[in-house]
Amino acid sequence: MAGFDGDSSSHTWKDNAFFTRMQANTGVNFTFDEYTDYDKWQAAKKEMFSSGNLPDVLFKAELTTREQIEYSQNGMLIDLKPLLEQNAPNLWALLTANPDWMKAVTLPDGKIVALPGLSELSTQNAMWINRKWLDALHLDAPTDWDGLVKVLNAFKTGDPNGNSKADEIPLSFLGSWDLKFLFHAVGLTANDYNVYLDETGTVRLMPEEDAYLNLAGKLSDLYAQGLLDQDGFTTADSLRAVTDSDATATYGLFFGPNPMNLLPYTLAQQYELLEPLTYNGKQIYRDLNGTVMRGSFAITSACDDPAKMLQWVDTLYSQEGATEAMAGKAGEDYILNQDGTWDYANSEDNSSYILYDLSVYDTGTMPWLFPQDFYDRYNNDELQSVNRALENLRTYLVTPFPTDYTLTPEQEDTIAPLQAALGRYVDESLAKFVLGEWDAHSDEAIASYREGLTQNGRDALLAFWQGIADQMNP
Repeated sequence: MAGFDGDSSSHTWKDNAFFTRMQANTGVNFTFDEYTDYDKWQAAKKEMFSSGNLPDVLFKAELTTREQIEYSQNGMLIDLKPLLEQNAPNLWALLTANPDWMKAVTLPDGKIVALPGLSELSTQNAMWINRKWLDALHLDAPTDWDGLVKVLNAFKTGDPNGNSKADEIPLSFLGSWDLKFLFHAVGLTANDYNVYLDETGTVRLMPEEDAYLNLAGKLSDLYAQGLLDQDGFTTADSLRAVTDSDATATYGLFFGPNPMNLLPYTLAQQYELLEPLTYNGKQIYRDLNGTVMRGSFAITSACDDPAKMLQWVDTLYSQEGATEAMAGKAGEDYILNQDGTWDYANSEDNSSYILYDLSVYDTGTMPWLFPQDFYDRYNNDELQSVNRALENLRTYLVTPFPTDYTLTPEQEDTIAPLQAALGRYVDESLAKFVLGEWDAHSDEAIASYREGLTQNGRDALLAFWQGIADQMNP
């Protein structure tokens, strides 16, 4: 088995109890080639497929659609679809009950080469606001753009962390990526190509909409007033992350999957999810990942018994198997409480075992059906609160452009240079507007920006995605 366990992984597959339990349940034992550096894993994949020195199984494979197509066409990855119904009944039942999931994992030639990770509560780039600060300033959470500006001003001037220092950062963000999630406040969301499909079936470019440019001007004003992180275009998560549990909170609002991604548990407890801001009576928010995470598990031509490998992984697509993959065995690794919650066994004495040696689910992309109901019942008030908030966020999520398409290598070769040019221009332009290098309130500057969109491939990019949309909805 070879695979990528995630850049933040501290797991060692050969010693991890997940694989020990899986061996006991299925009789399958592996030797491992594990990577915890994405670039090294990409290089390793390329080498193994070019040399033909293949493992039997790719686990947490991070296989792109292009890799799936190319390596299946040359016979190095096998088509799993004919084997699924008999050898992976749990996954087959999920795919047949959810045709959009089936479509998402099926290549244009009809093959299923890689199995997915499935999660009904997938990772989102949500907004987290400091509830303790709101309470200290006797404020309600903002519900629209004007309310947000009012709260950010109060965060800056009201010393909500109570240390008598002007160290509050009202809104922390990471570059244009995070800021584009704020455009839901004017009714706009787009995918990573900056496009969305409107109600008429027309593909539109979000960064050229009047509402987008109007809000860019407002963001520029906020930055000039010190309400946006002054380092937002130059920092990184590793630089702004807080590790000291005794530190004073300085962030009023930030984006991320959950507060614990940025802050230690004691500080993270101060934050709650901010629901999407209302615009024209509606609340929308971009669905970042969706339910299906492609390319997680594949079987190569080196494998002598693909059916056995599918039976092994199919365990993870059942609720019972996924629960055991996450938390181990009931009564041994975790304890069920009378109120329906559960705790890890001897969690205080066994913290390193729980974090590193019991499972591998928390890093990389697992091929499984995430056991959401079980996870929600973990006996931790903060985690349960975060999960309930994220569940509520689902009611506002929209998919700007359909995700159940698969690009051929030729189509990828067409769109990649267009995206490289236009995507970079859009992100750099937003930064220049916000930083005040370009005047977002100037008609001349806006006209010049629009011309730049055209020069950087706006028409070709829209035509490409319109063709994809028309193919999906002829």
